[in-house]
Amino acid sequence: MSESYEEEFLGYTIYVEISADHYNPAYSWSVCKDDIEYDAGLSFSRDDAIADAEQVIKNLSRVK
Repeated sequence: MSESYEEEFLGYTIYVEISADHYNPAYSWSVCKDDIEYDAGLSFSRDDAIADAEQVIKNLSRVK
C-alpha cells in the first residue's frame, strides 16, 4: 500500500497519508479545493480516512 493517496471527489481533492506520529499510528486526511483546506482530521484506517473526507465534502456540497 502506498503511503499517500489523492482523489478527486465532487470537485474537491482528498489527500490521505500516514500520520508522522509513530506512537499513535493513524491516517491524516484533508479536503481541499482551489488551494484552500476546508477540513482535516485523523482516522484509524485509510478507508476510514477516505470515508470521513467524503462525508465532509457531502456536507460542504449541501451548504452551497
